[in-house]
Amino acid sequence: MVKQNQRIFTRISTVMQKGMALSVLCGVFAFCAWSEEKMEVVRKPLEQFKILCQGKEVAIYHAGEALDKSFIHPLWTPDRRCVTYDAPADHIHHRALSVGWPDVSGIDFWAESNSPPGKRGFITPTNIKVEETKDGVRLVELNQWKSEGGDLLVEGRHEWTFLVPRGNLQIADIDLQLTAAAPEVVFGSEYHSEKKSPRTYHGLTFRIGPFADVRFFNSEKDEGDANCMEKAAKWCAVSGLQNGGPVTTAIFDHPGNDSHPTQFFALGQNMQFISSSPNYSQPKILKKGETWHLRYRVIAAGRPEKGNEWDIEALWREYALGR
Repeated sequence: MVKQNQRIFTRISTVMQKGMALSVLCGVFAFCAWSEEKMEVVRKPLEQFKILCQGKEVAIYHAGEALDKSFIHPLWTPDRRCVTYDAPADHIHHRALSVGWPDVSGIDFWAESNSPPGKRGFITPTNIKVEETKDGVRLVELNQWKSEGGDLLVEGRHEWTFLVPRGNLQIADIDLQLTAAAPEVVFGSEYHSEKKSPRTYHGLTFRIGPFADVRFFNSEKDEGDANCMEKAAKWCAVSGLQNGGPVTTAIFDHPGNDSHPTQFFALGQNMQFISSSPNYSQPKILKKGETWHLRYRVIAAGRPEKGNEWDIEALWREYALGR
């Protein structure tokens, strides 16, 4: 048993060359969670990290200097439905499950090649490490948010924790710590002339599916993307069918977030997209050295083992109570 639980760990180091570049020395990290199901992270080419449970792919984490921002794709339900959609033709900067902001002190950390001239931003990892948790594995990314001119605005710590599946339920927890590296950093620095408010799609962003017979709903019992748009809620969910089977996914907002309950952005106009939008109605301003801490949970659920649908509210309460 001791041998079975031996941790194979190799630190991921950094190299200084035209900014910070990623260098991986070895690529397999194997852990046994408390449930005796083995979780492992396998380093793949092109700065990919494959998360596995009992040899089955749970997700792939993409990171590196060649990308504008890191992202997760695919993210699977345990019964093999993919809930993420990466770089669709209608919006190639929709990077499945990712973190991005279109307006941070005038720099666009969202639209990638579609950013306004001179405004493109890059969220670049400087270090990534893999950690064992009591019931899964965690990827910890340290990164820098820089303008294309090289100005450093934010130093980030993004933690992605993947739990051992529970039946047909896959859980991923996201912990964001965003620290101002400039004298003042404004998340939501651009304003719509009509609304006088920041752009509303930002934070933890989720391009979903695509699902058939799609349904948007939230903790406040709103139904449909139009009714979920701008509504403050503890969670926002999307369900439907994929390859003939039911699938449900959601973002849970942690009650410790300063924007809780958050005003979700929800869009279903021939696309399936939600974002956590923690500064939906006003900018978030950080002075140098101040940190904005945000936490979320994402679920990817296949066919329920009991009943016809998942009790999303009960799952959120479990998360809110720290279980």
